[in-house]
Amino acid sequence: MYKTISAKVEHGIEALVRVTNTLRRKEFKITGLVMEECEIGGYSDLKITIEECSNLGIEQAMMQLRKIINVYEIKEFKDENQIKEVEPSLDLVASVSACK
Repeated sequence: MYKTISAKVEHGIEALVRVTNTLRRKEFKITGLVMEECEIGGYSDLKITIEECSNLGIEQAMMQLRKIINVYEIKEFKDENQIKEVEPSLDLVASVSACK
């Protein structure tokens, strides 16, 4: 089963690398990643789709993200229409569009 986490992060590649490295080190399988620049200057909206394994739940991933500096407003993304957009793909999409 695939789950999506939404987090507001500081804009830039450093926050993206920090988040992905942390989840990779903890052995989460990242299947989708979308980073969009927000209207609020200096922040981006990051949506991460992970494959939920039996021993690594979405709550564990969110707990790991809360420990990272420059990561704010972490929540499970539940909008079914938008989850389909970021469901399993290995492409990194960095678009410069306003957060909704």
